[in-house]
Amino acid sequence: MNDLLVSRQAFGPPMPPPSPEYLAENLAPKLMAVLGPLYAISTIAVLLRFYVRIFVLKTFGWDDGMMGIAVSISTATLCLWVRLLSLGLGRHAQAFPIENLFIFFKTIYFYSILIISAYSFIKLSIGFFLLRLADRTRWRPFLIGMLCFIGVFTIASTFAIIFQCSPVAAGWDFTLRPPIGTAKCYDSDIFKNIGVFNSSVNIATDLLFALIPIPMVWKLQVTLRTRIGLALILSLGLFASAVAIYKTPIQYNFFKETDFSGHGAWYYIWQQIEMHVGILAACLPTLKSLFAGFFGQISSFTKGRTTGSRGIHRGPFRSNGYMKHSNKQGQSHFAMKNLSDGSQSTGRDPYSEDAVLGKETYTAEAGRGRIGRPTSQAGESNESILSHDGSAEQRRSVPRGVAVVRTTEVNISR
Repeated sequence: MNDLLVSRQAFGPPMPPPSPEYLAENLAPKLMAVLGPLYAISTIAVLLRFYVRIFVLKTFGWDDGMMGIAVSISTATLCLWVRLLSLGLGRHAQAFPIENLFIFFKTIYFYSILIISAYSFIKLSIGFFLLRLADRTRWRPFLIGMLCFIGVFTIASTFAIIFQCSPVAAGWDFTLRPPIGTAKCYDSDIFKNIGVFNSSVNIATDLLFALIPIPMVWKLQVTLRTRIGLALILSLGLFASAVAIYKTPIQYNFFKETDFSGHGAWYYIWQQIEMHVGILAACLPTLKSLFAGFFGQISSFTKGRTTGSRGIHRGPFRSNGYMKHSNKQGQSHFAMKNLSDGSQSTGRDPYSEDAVLGKETYTAEAGRGRIGRPTSQAGESNESILSHDGSAEQRRSVPRGVAVVRTTEVNISR
């Protein structure tokens, strides 16, 4: 069995007998120390993404569904990885348990199929996310074509692994291959070239998905600083491209590595790194609203405690900062209403560009209101809070933090 295994690897000069320390060395703890934190971080990012989409934005799209499948596959590969470590991955080839070779390569066979599928579902998630931003733009047909290409490419790559041998079982059972068996399999050079081609396509699609958001974001009617920030957030896929570029030479020389279970195990680690970095790159842009809301509340609280106290000394009830309060019914905020003409603010579309990018904006219809004695009920005010210089029924988009867009009942008793 060892001879059949070495035939798949490159031949080299005879090696001196390994030392007892070398045979006793086990890289499994180091391998797991890399994979464990990566899996935890990427999974937490996905869970936070689901929280934002379901409970904050109240929307769950195709991109979230694709990411759910990707993280499920990621969990499955972790289980297979733990299984591989128990079979001997991390130990040098000379010390690998011979009795575990069959089940080891069978596990690697299914692991390879899952890892390719995970890459593809991550890209599909990014593609569907960008498709939301590209609504009614010239990028939409291109993105649809990319999604179709990734789907076809995934099927072709999966079939290339499944049917690398005839019969299929020879893909993991080396006893079915010549000289013992009669199975026909890809030559190692063909298998290597297919793998490098797949990696090249993955790099190209990663680069495209990372660079496409830049011209899309650059046309937004926001400040230069905001455009640069959004472009950087949406272009985090460049990190996944960098990992894939670094991994490709390792993949190309994989069959030259005779220590398939020792030093060769780092190739599988780089596969995992590429997958988890891709998950993080796909999820972090969707968490913008979560972190913006968190830091925004801290900023509002700080301003309310500092600038607000100074404003009280200038005049009654004057303040430069605002704090959010709850009403008697337990609601934390209300839609702003102007009683002079019955206009009322409207919430944003959960599938709009603002919702996808996590912008805290609201659209309010405001007319010219009169300032009188406050006689508000819960959630209402008869004072016009926003300044109105335009005509009645003028529609404005009010960014959060620039003006007061919500009002609450404040009862003052003496």
